[in-house]
Amino acid sequence: MSVHSAYHQLGRFIVAFQRLEAAINEILVLMADGDREATRILVNDLEYSKRLKTADVLFAHFVDLRINTDKAAKQEFHKLMVELGELGERRNDMVHSHYQPWINVHGSEGLLRRNSKLRGKAGEREELEEELQPDAFDQDFERLAKAAKQLEVFRRQVIDWLYPDDDA
Repeated sequence: MSVHSAYHQLGRFIVAFQRLEAAINEILVLMADGDREATRILVNDLEYSKRLKTADVLFAHFVDLRINTDKAAKQEFHKLMVELGELGERRNDMVHSHYQPWINVHGSEGLLRRNSKLRGKAGEREELEEELQPDAFDQDFERLAKAAKQLEVFRRQVIDWLYPDDDA
């Protein structure tokens, strides 16, 4: 169990997500293999989900252009982009929710998160509620850490493909 408050954990989640988003931007800049500043300008104009789609397509193209690359990497990268998309949805839910202090039946302080979404096809508004104790964020942190680790593996692979060690 965490010694941090739910407020603190919420902030940690948002900051950790920002680091993950910066890592996505960096891999896009690497794969573009051109004017880094121009690429950053273009990437920063894309919303998060568009960055993921762009990274997915660009990675597949990047792999296809190389001779000795693992074609299965495209599928693994795509899975990672799907996971990052789900994490982005979780982040959006967290950021766009309403919070109020909440104490559970054991007297532990936490947050009550409320978020409503419009379901256009169903013609209804869905009201979601989540009880957040500090340890409720543990799974989110695990998913963020795992995704960041996988993204770093792909980033290093892209660097290896761009700058192969001819001595190896």
